[in-house]
Amino acid sequence: MAAVGVTISATASPEASALANQTPTPPTPVASVRTNAAQPASPPWMKDLIIYEIATKGFTSPNGPESGTFNSLRAKLPYLQELGVTGIWLTGYSLCDAHHFYNIWTQYAVIEPDKLDPTLGTEQEFKTLIDEAHQRGIKVCLDVITHGLMDYSPVIKAHPAWFRGSITGMSEFDWWGGHADLEDWWVYVYTGYVTKYGVDGFRLDVGIYRPDLWERIRRNAAAAGHPIVVWEEGNSVIPGVTDFTQRENTITSTETGGLNQVLVNDLPGFYDRKFGRAGYYKVAVIYLDGTVIEGSTKGDGRLGVHLVGLTADRVSRRAGDVLPEITTGPLQLPDGLLDVQLTLENASSKPIANIVVGNDMGEKWELRTRGWQTRPIFVENPESYNPLVIGPRVDIYVATLAWGSSVQLSCHDNGWEGHALDKSPYAAQGSRSMFGYSFLFSPMIPIFFGGEEFNATFHGMPGLSPNEYGGKDAGQGTWLYGTMLDWSELNEPARREMFNDVKKMIAIRKQYSETLAMWPGGKVPNLRAVPHQGDIEVPIPYVRWVDHSAILIAGNRNSSQDANLKLQIDLGDIGLGGHAAYRVTDLWSGGKPKTYSEAELGNFSCTVKRDNTPGGGILVFEIEPA
Repeated sequence: MAAVGVTISATASPEASALANQTPTPPTPVASVRTNAAQPASPPWMKDLIIYEIATKGFTSPNGPESGTFNSLRAKLPYLQELGVTGIWLTGYSLCDAHHFYNIWTQYAVIEPDKLDPTLGTEQEFKTLIDEAHQRGIKVCLDVITHGLMDYSPVIKAHPAWFRGSITGMSEFDWWGGHADLEDWWVYVYTGYVTKYGVDGFRLDVGIYRPDLWERIRRNAAAAGHPIVVWEEGNSVIPGVTDFTQRENTITSTETGGLNQVLVNDLPGFYDRKFGRAGYYKVAVIYLDGTVIEGSTKGDGRLGVHLVGLTADRVSRRAGDVLPEITTGPLQLPDGLLDVQLTLENASSKPIANIVVGNDMGEKWELRTRGWQTRPIFVENPESYNPLVIGPRVDIYVATLAWGSSVQLSCHDNGWEGHALDKSPYAAQGSRSMFGYSFLFSPMIPIFFGGEEFNATFHGMPGLSPNEYGGKDAGQGTWLYGTMLDWSELNEPARREMFNDVKKMIAIRKQYSETLAMWPGGKVPNLRAVPHQGDIEVPIPYVRWVDHSAILIAGNRNSSQDANLKLQIDLGDIGLGGHAAYRVTDLWSGGKPKTYSEAELGNFSCTVKRDNTPGGGILVFEIEPA
């Protein structure tokens, strides 16, 4: 089988002219950095992670804007323990520029990754923060800027050969230049954060670049008796190297704030799409002569598009395809997971510039890379590679599954340049339905930004610009990284009630982790839609189960009306049928358990209170044989 693997980004029609003079090339030989059986597995605590993102300087403000420190964050650890989160994603620790991005201090404008920023605190204060977090059952993961350093970094002056040009004021690492000293330094720095401070993992900004180096870091951590997680912002997961991805499944668009309607309204349908059982796919084939042929699984357009479904692993990714401005070396890494197969018909046998695929969850794939968040396409048995010709009928494969899945409610990039200046960059904004139905009770690792749990008001730092570079219109930005949390808001009844509801959801997820924790990556979760009728439209109810009990989740996103539902709970369908009676416990509203027959559960009446109110938005029942 011959295949071409490259990656994602743009939409179809505008690409034709930009790609007209590009010629596809044959696949590059796979680099030998694949993991092996000796590589440390994901630590067992990963499945129970609930990740809370903290931008250190704005999380607390003891002495005014941008005055947060390791110590002021440590003072909030009892609060985080009460909330129930099990992991911190710390986006602020090393020496960084104070104005480069959005005119504020950010971890992403890193100067010296091996030095803590003195404005945040000392090495001892950093170590004490991590030690106390561990005592409270909270893991700490650091943000790693993988592509480069600020142009004026002392590291660049000391080692100019390690770098290969500058992009927007940052010099890019020459990861493929054969610099053994750079590679050893990188492994030494991030192994040191584990062995010296007790860090539990790393989130890799933009991309991984060199999986082999992170393999070494992972092995070093395990050898030191401190296994870690490594998770990448985008792209596929590399088994044995990275554990999950941040942006695999996002509830809101970081730029516009628009919602993933499938995730918020149809979680069972989301998994049907992930596992190739359903879903809408639109495909555009863009030819070198500038013409485009399009079609979709709905049967519209000249191009025939047919969803075959989940099939054997075909798709690799090129870890070197990260930023269009940077040419790193080629590195193909099959992800070891099943892929979704589409069959295209009626294409022309002439040279192709690109193939672009999109679905109804906002995911996009491209045959030729035009951006840094890469999702690959593979074409099976093309007629020729150079130029690429596919013929009238061809099978293509898209990678849609992460080895370990996460779901992102919000992150620091919400409110990115272009976001409406009068709109909060937070996602849930008081919605219990979104927080519970779509997020905390899903079979994925939840990731959300600090303050969302009490519906915090977005308070931008005085210097925060709406522009990524330049600092124009200071104080008008909406980038969520630049918010200053006002902890006095927790004294307001509505915000305290939101906090209490999120705390209760987290407690339910943790207490019933056997059923509700993250599902192993690449495996179909025990999650099934529950047929229902109601007086208003609601998200599709679902049931999750283990061999001795089930948990029913229903949501209501209507903030003005309760939802009265009748649910057809089929316990036989999930292997729990045949018992004389069942005990049903309301985990959300409380009260004594009630007993029902199997027939009664097949016509079960319940009410989900209106959203954005205390105790509203969701319903959670445990069902078990009496």
